[in-house]
Amino acid sequence: EEKRPEGATYAARAMNGLQTILTTAAGIQRPFTKDDMVEIADLYNFVAYQLDEMYQLLPPEEKDKYYGYFRRVTEYEKKVADGTYNPDIDGVLELK
Repeated sequence: EEKRPEGATYAARAMNGLQTILTTAAGIQRPFTKDDMVEIADLYNFVAYQLDEMYQLLPPEEKDKYYGYFRRVTEYEKKVADGTYNPDIDGVLELK
C-alpha cells in the first residue's frame, strides 16, 4: 500500500513511453534508418525499465503471477536481438 504512489509513477512513465513510441514511429514517413531504430529501441528500453521497476514493487504472490510472462518476453527479446527469432518456427508470443 505504501508503494502505490511509486508504482503509479512507474506506470504513468511506462504508458507515456508507449505513447511516445507510437507517435515517434507514426511520424516516420519513410523507411526506418539506423538512427530511427536506435531511437525506438531506446524508448522501448525506457518502457521496459519502468515496467521492471513497477514489478519489483509487487508483493511476492503477485510477482509469482507475472514471472512466467517476464520470462517469455525476455526469451523473445533475446531471440530478436540475436537475430534468431523466426515466427514460422517460434510462433507468435502469447501472453496468457
